[in-house]
Amino acid sequence: MRALVLGLALLSSCAPLPESYPVPEQRVGEEGQEPEPLGAFVTFADARAEDYAVKGFLPAAPDQTWRWATENPTLRFRVSDVKGLRLRANFAFPEGSHRALLPITVKYFVNEQLLEAVVYKNAGTMEYRKGVPAEWLKVDTDNLVRMEISPVYVAEADKQKLSLILSEIGLEQDK
Repeated sequence: MRALVLGLALLSSCAPLPESYPVPEQRVGEEGQEPEPLGAFVTFADARAEDYAVKGFLPAAPDQTWRWATENPTLRFRVSDVKGLRLRANFAFPEGSHRALLPITVKYFVNEQLLEAVVYKNAGTMEYRKGVPAEWLKVDTDNLVRMEISPVYVAEADKQKLSLILSEIGLEQDK
């Protein structure tokens, strides 16, 4: 019986190789709208905000208009002209968690160039504005904006490092 089963198994495995098949016909996808390219400024209320974030952010809840940042939040922006731009950021150090950390130092970098280091002595809502040298920026390619924050709050429950709450950031005309 064993020999019969073995014989049938061997016979069934001796099938000829299938014929080769041509590559399937290639079709052009449906015409649709190309996604808009990245801009020079983002608010976290924007549905495309995630496209700007490179690293250093916690996931957002649905319809959240701000994001928790970690130690080194980094974003990317595209500009069509490099002249007369400034970096602007709106953020907050929450009173309850960050008051004990004061003063907090934030270093602002544009394409790895240190723009400025600012020491914040109060918690609450902040706005940062500073002109960016044109020679630091690149046209129609990613420009990286990074913030280094120290010290950061470490949540007791999950040991997550939280630096600040960011609502909007980017490069805009320096008026």
